[in-house]
Amino acid sequence: SDAVVWRGVRKNGLVKQFLRDVEWGDLDYLVVDAPPGTSDEHITLAQSVKEASNVAAVIVTTPQEVSLLDVRKEMSFCAKAGIPVLGVVENMAAFVCPNCNHASEIFPPAPSAPGAP
Repeated sequence: SDAVVWRGVRKNGLVKQFLRDVEWGDLDYLVVDAPPGTSDEHITLAQSVKEASNVAAVIVTTPQEVSLLDVRKEMSFCAKAGIPVLGVVENMAAFVCPNCNHASEIFPPAPSAPGAP
């Protein structure tokens, strides 16, 4: 139940070890769920998978403006790292009641901006 508090070098080492030392076998896909951001871990991950074929990103967001700002940064990061973005998925936009099919917004939608994903 204790928090793990690691900084840069240890986290980067963990990412490298995870990709290098695990026997993955033959994979069709390796999905890495990373938190939003463009931190050292993201850079290490991007550099570590650069040599693999068919590397791409799917970016997941919520319909909040702060989340959409993160998406724009992630898309810019992917472009600079040479990682194509396959798409952007909006998660938690609404809940559909299984009994009556009424849709309720979980988060209010962000105002759209020019060039917004």
